[in-house]
Amino acid sequence: MLCRPSGRGSAIGVAISAWLWLQLQTLAYQTAGNITSNPTLDHLPTRIIGGKRIKCSRAPYQCAVIYENDFICGCVILNRRWLLTAHHCIVGGAGKYQIRAGTTQQRRGGQLRRVKTIVAHAGYSENTMRNDLAMMKLREPLKHNRCVKPVRLPSRKRTRWPECYLVSGWGLAQANAQNVQRYLRGERVCKVRRGRCRQMYRRTGVKIYKDMICAARPGKDSCSGDSGGPLVHGNTLYGIVSFGIGCANRNYPGIYVNVKRYVPWIRKVMRKY
Repeated sequence: MLCRPSGRGSAIGVAISAWLWLQLQTLAYQTAGNITSNPTLDHLPTRIIGGKRIKCSRAPYQCAVIYENDFICGCVILNRRWLLTAHHCIVGGAGKYQIRAGTTQQRRGGQLRRVKTIVAHAGYSENTMRNDLAMMKLREPLKHNRCVKPVRLPSRKRTRWPECYLVSGWGLAQANAQNVQRYLRGERVCKVRRGRCRQMYRRTGVKIYKDMICAARPGKDSCSGDSGGPLVHGNTLYGIVSFGIGCANRNYPGIYVNVKRYVPWIRKVMRKY
C-alpha cells in the first residue's frame, strides 16, 4: 500500500522509497487491516497517472505543501487562511512548513505562505488510514485571483454523488518514477461502488470504510506526491488523496478521504483556531 506524498530526489531517498514499496506490498498481503507508514521525508513516495498538464485556473483551489524547502504533498484552499491536506503529510512542526498557491509549478511562482498552525485529526490511524485529514492555518492570508480561489465543501444533505471527478497534483506520473512533476497535472477518475471496492481490496486485508471514497479509470490515478490533494466535481471538494496499492493498478482503485463526513470537524477547527 502506498501513502501518497512525494520524496526528495536523492539516491538515498530513492533507495528507501524502493525498499518501503516492497515492504508495503508484502505487508498488504500478509496482515489484516490497512497497512501503511507515517512517512519521514526521505521516503515520501505520489503523481497523477495518465493525466495532462492543466492551467492553474482549472484547479484554482490546488496548492502545494512544502516541508523544509521540499515539495511533499498537495493541499486544498478552503479560504484565505485555511487549507486542507492529508494527515500522513504531517511529518514535523508547523514552523517547518510553507505552502505555494496560484501557480502550475510546485517550485516557483504564485503565492508562498508560511504555516502558523497545524490541526491534525486526532482519530487518524496509521493501520486503517481512517481520518487521514489535517488542516493548516497560514500566517498571512492568500490573495484571491483567477488562480487562487477556495473550493466549496459538500452539502451534508446531498444524497446523490457525482459519477466522475477531477483529481490534480504534482505527484509521480507512474509508480516506478523517481521524481515528482514540475507542472500541475489533472485527470478524470470515476467512482467505484464501495461494495465493489471492498471486494477488490478484501484479499489484501485492507478494509474500506464509509469515510473513504474509491475512484479510478483504466490507466488513470493519483500516485505518490498527490497525497492531500483534491478530488473535485464542479468546484465542490468530495475527496482528499489518501492511499492505494500501486498507482493506476486495475485491481485496486485509489482511496480518498470522504470529505462530506468531515464537514462538521472542518468547520469546528476553523471556528476554534
